[in-house]
Amino acid sequence: MAPTSDLNVFMERIVKCNMITVKKIIAVNLNEKEPQQVYSGGNNQSSRATVHEVDYKKLGTVPENIRLVLQGCSLMAYLVNKAVSTGYLSHGERLSVLYVFGHMGEDGREFVHTVMSFTLNYQYFTTDKFIKKLLSRPISCVKLREQYKSVTAEYGCNCMFKRTKNCYPSPVLHAIKKNSEESSDITLPVSRHVSEEKKQAVYQELNIHAQVQELAEKIVEFRRQKKGIDKSIEKIEKELHVIFDNARIDCMEVSMGMLVRRKKGENYEWVIEI
Repeated sequence: MAPTSDLNVFMERIVKCNMITVKKIIAVNLNEKEPQQVYSGGNNQSSRATVHEVDYKKLGTVPENIRLVLQGCSLMAYLVNKAVSTGYLSHGERLSVLYVFGHMGEDGREFVHTVMSFTLNYQYFTTDKFIKKLLSRPISCVKLREQYKSVTAEYGCNCMFKRTKNCYPSPVLHAIKKNSEESSDITLPVSRHVSEEKKQAVYQELNIHAQVQELAEKIVEFRRQKKGIDKSIEKIEKELHVIFDNARIDCMEVSMGMLVRRKKGENYEWVIEI
């Protein structure tokens, strides 16, 4: 590196950190770990550390899709927690965050900036440059497990995604499978050679839970509406009974045809004959 001609400019460009931040960086590089919560898996099961819950207050407003990934993927939660608590992510860790959330539309790209802003040397334009050079497909769970063997061994990485033709497991699936409508903002983890028609089939298969949930909610809503309609019809029929009884008739001409009251078993039915 060539010697600087202006010492003041050189000093201004140096990142300034307080003592707490410096200690955190040293702790990270020395592999010192904060105390972790553990659970006992029984006599024949090993104990495994539990990822601390993401501090959403520090992250600000976090869209639902992003929350679904953080809640479903312990590795992504670990990396976000690390950025927030230590102010440090290695280059590979930053790329891992990018290769997941960068594929989740504008909300995801903003979240990448949010996470990186906790790191010491964050620069908006540098992060944005990496976002613009984002790979065409989200990173797979297989690659993440290979890259973070020690982390996944400690915190677990066992998301149970349904086997789907033309689709590979990726953390973004946590958000896709919970959406009731297809989201063009989230990149579907499929081969680059898969056609749009096959992508639609993949989405529908992944999205079966949300589809069933939506239809079940419609059934409940329609039954609620039907109950209200049935009560209204019953009230109107009572009023008609009073009118017909007072007039001692069982039929009357109306604009739609002939309104007829017929005996049916122990009850009556109302029919409009055209």
